[in-house]
Amino acid sequence: MGEPQTKRHYTTGTPLLIITGLSGAGKSTAMRAFEDLGCYCADNLPPGLIPSFFDLCERSGAIGAGVVIASDVRSGALFGDFLDTARELVEAGAKYGILYLDAATDVLINRFSEVRRAHPLELPRLSIQDAIEEERRMLEPIRAIATYVIDTSALDAASLREAIVQTVAGDAASGVRLKFLSFGYKYGVPRDADFVFDVRFLPNPFYVPELKDRTGQDEEVLRYVMAQPLAATSFEKIAELVELTLDSFVQVGKRNLAVAFGCTGGRHRSVAFAERMAARFTEKGHPSRAVHRDIARSAK
Repeated sequence: MGEPQTKRHYTTGTPLLIITGLSGAGKSTAMRAFEDLGCYCADNLPPGLIPSFFDLCERSGAIGAGVVIASDVRSGALFGDFLDTARELVEAGAKYGILYLDAATDVLINRFSEVRRAHPLELPRLSIQDAIEEERRMLEPIRAIATYVIDTSALDAASLREAIVQTVAGDAASGVRLKFLSFGYKYGVPRDADFVFDVRFLPNPFYVPELKDRTGQDEEVLRYVMAQPLAATSFEKIAELVELTLDSFVQVGKRNLAVAFGCTGGRHRSVAFAERMAARFTEKGHPSRAVHRDIARSAK
C-alpha cells in the first residue's frame, strides 16, 4: 500500500470562487468579468480536481486577485464529486465561496435557441425543457449551499458584470451587503431573493390620479404609502427581522443578502419600501442599495 495522502491545509487566505449553475445562465460572461478583475480563471474543471488545482495556485504565488473556477455538468459523471469537494475545502480551511448562476427555464430555452447550441444533458429522449429541468434538479443541493445566487433571467452582459462586481466587493466587506429589491408580482418573483415580502395589502397609489404616473422614488408616493395604516408597523417589523439575521448570515459565510418587496406592478408600494429600507440600513452603517427591477415597465 502507498503512503497515506497528506491532508491539505490552506493558510495564505487566497480567495477561491467556484462558479456553477445552470447551463446558459451566464458562466462564460462571469468568467470574462473575473478575468478583467485580475483573477486567475479556469473553466470546466471537474470538482474533484479543484483542491489540487487550488493548492497548485497557492504555491505558485502568482494568481492575481484570486482564483476563479467554473465547474458544471459539462464534467459529466465527474461532476457528482461537487459536494464532497466542498466539504474537503471546508475541512482544509480554504477561504472559498460558491457563485450559483440561475435563470428561468423559458429564458434558457431562448438563449440556447439563439446560439443554436445543444444543452449538455439534451439527448434524443430528453427535450431541451426536460434537460434544463433535469439539470435544475441535479443542482438543487449545490444551490442550497451557494454563497451567492444571481438570477440572470433579466440581466444582459453589462448588468451581470455589475452584479458580479457587487459580489466580489462583498467579500471585502466586514458584514453583509444588502440589496433591497422591488418587483411586480405580475412579472414573477425574483429567484435570487433571500427574503420576499408582499406589500399588496397596502392601498395602491396607481388608483390615485395624481400619483398613478409617478413611482415610489417620488416623495409624494413614498409619503402616501408610508402614511397608510400598518405601513409603518410592517416596515419596522421587517427591518427588525432583517437586522436580527445579519450576524448569523455572516457566520455561515453569506455576505450578500437580497430582500425583495413585491406589489402588483413593481412601481409604487414595493419601490417605496425598498427605497426607505435601503436608507434605513445605510444610516445604520450597513452597505445597502435599492434596485428596482420593474419600475421602468409600462404603467398599465
